[in-house]
Amino acid sequence: MAPKTQSAASERPVGTRDAILDAAEKLFAERGFAGTSVRDIVRDSHSSPPSLYHFFGSKENLLVELVADRYASYCDALESELASASSAFEVCKQLLDFTLGNMEQQPHTAKFLFSIMFGPQQDIPKEPLRELLVRWELIVQRRLREVAPDVADDRIAFARTMLNGLITPPVLLFLTSGTAVFPRDLSTCFALRVADALTDQHPVCALPSFSIDQD
Repeated sequence: MAPKTQSAASERPVGTRDAILDAAEKLFAERGFAGTSVRDIVRDSHSSPPSLYHFFGSKENLLVELVADRYASYCDALESELASASSAFEVCKQLLDFTLGNMEQQPHTAKFLFSIMFGPQQDIPKEPLRELLVRWELIVQRRLREVAPDVADDRIAFARTMLNGLITPPVLLFLTSGTAVFPRDLSTCFALRVADALTDQHPVCALPSFSIDQD
């Protein structure tokens, strides 16, 4: 996912739909959904409450559209990144590099998305986002299946579960303390562990979060 350039963001007319989305992303990342008011968003976007309600109808709808927009870009970029992987190890390493790289290169977008994906959900409208937020897992699981066609589906699902678990601590460090730089060999170490799980003799299990038959 290519980072937005500062000049591109500054060229947007104030008060536009995109300006409202940009302001909301930054505020939601810094303060959370519940801690951000409509007044905050319209102030930072140089807009007005009528404009926000005209474009989005409510703060909740604004959040859903913002997640859909940013998450679609994130997943499109992830899918493109993983397309070059030719082994399970490469799929895992490229996913981890991609996730960690976004923390450093696009901190506002990463903090916003990761707070939705990994953070507390009590104040966030759940139903509109539930199916949307499993897309990255489907991308990873599908790509693992493609590069390891002889591996049983339960091991593929377990590898996806492992990846989710391994990436969570760095993401939480990023969200809670702003840590965005991690050891260079972290992705390699994690990816080797996950790739080994596809071929070892240990038992496997996976959380039933979604069905892969959504191809």
